[in-house]
Amino acid sequence: MLVKELLAELTERFERAGLDEARADARALTAFGISKTPVFLRMNPDFEVEPDQLKTINSYAERRLKREPVSKITQTRGFWRLDFKVTQDVLDPRPDSETLIEEALKIFRDKVASLKILDLGTGSGCLAQALLCEYVNARAIGLDCSAEALAVAAENAASNGLKDRFTTVQADWNAPDWEKKLGQFDLVVANPPYIAETERTALAPEVIEFDPPQALFAGDDGLDAYRRIAPALPRLLKKGGAFITEFGKGQEEDVCRLICSVGLRFGSFGVDLGGIVRCLSVFCAQ
Repeated sequence: MLVKELLAELTERFERAGLDEARADARALTAFGISKTPVFLRMNPDFEVEPDQLKTINSYAERRLKREPVSKITQTRGFWRLDFKVTQDVLDPRPDSETLIEEALKIFRDKVASLKILDLGTGSGCLAQALLCEYVNARAIGLDCSAEALAVAAENAASNGLKDRFTTVQADWNAPDWEKKLGQFDLVVANPPYIAETERTALAPEVIEFDPPQALFAGDDGLDAYRRIAPALPRLLKKGGAFITEFGKGQEEDVCRLICSVGLRFGSFGVDLGGIVRCLSVFCAQ
């Protein structure tokens, strides 16, 4: 079967199933199945797909039709300027989270500064490692309660050439005194769970069935993680240090109130590409 024929067939199947990005999904899975890039498919529509490759691609298509995300099928996701391995042990990096990197770049303009960075709930390591990509002399710790997630983050650091500047720490911010042995940092970033339990049934299957629940849900109002993180921030931040955190649509005022209640000074809100207020920065003035 020719690439153009396969793409047309898969796109039609995905559209019938109601997948929003049918053509893009078909292209990504086909490219992955023949070990080529999507650009190659565009340039070579008459490329012959071998029978064994076709069988593999169809198996990927069946998984996608069961609403498994393309990134979890290919086990890779692009974020900022890097590629990250993703598994069911880590949250799938979203473009919205790049807003945190943009805010950090506005605050710390010296890209050769020797920053100490802490990434709370690091998951795949995407936030910390994107920052290390920008700040060439920085070092980062990725903290997570999941040993499986930390293994993925460490593997990503190695594949992205950052293993000498990225280390992992297993800790749970729900435990007493979880932050006491970490030291102080110039920059702390976090994309904590922020979905309310009451919103569970509204989530797409790609999220609820394939992202780890502990990375999604945070109590009845979605704010439990901020309640646990906020009291630790004055001890984690150096004087003048910044904390940047993501949150959900409409949560900005509640999160700002919780974070600033511990004596931190509000900096600014960051808006994502969809026009949604997605993150905030605060500073330690002590």
